[in-house]
Amino acid sequence: METGEKEYNLPVPPADKVLFQKQVQHELDEIRQEAEEACTLDNEIDPVPDSAYDDVSVLLEILCNYTLPMPEVSWAEDGSLSVGWYPDDGMVTIGIYGDHLVIYNAFFEEKRQFEGICELSDSPVLSGFLSTLENILV
Repeated sequence: METGEKEYNLPVPPADKVLFQKQVQHELDEIRQEAEEACTLDNEIDPVPDSAYDDVSVLLEILCNYTLPMPEVSWAEDGSLSVGWYPDDGMVTIGIYGDHLVIYNAFFEEKRQFEGICELSDSPVLSGFLSTLENILV
């Protein structure tokens, strides 16, 4: 499956949330343009809905509350956005389709794996996942 990836240039979210929001918006605008161009060229690629970009913006703002490295953000042919981290011993991805759901998967060499789905607004579950992720990646 072909994807368009865009990696943020910042190693961790900056303390200045205004700067962070501008950086995120700039990167999402570039991803949106790339995904729209791909849809124009290939009618088998599903467009990424505006609500998916909104949900990713909310998620990335939530990530500012953690000491996680900046993730890679990409689009996929199924009309989703992906937020991911790719350490040497595994990978963690969050799929966003614009339906206010966060679909997360984490796989590591040591046969550690966890996955789940929660509402973007489900603070206890999302916080638990992000805290676990913080303990693994930092």
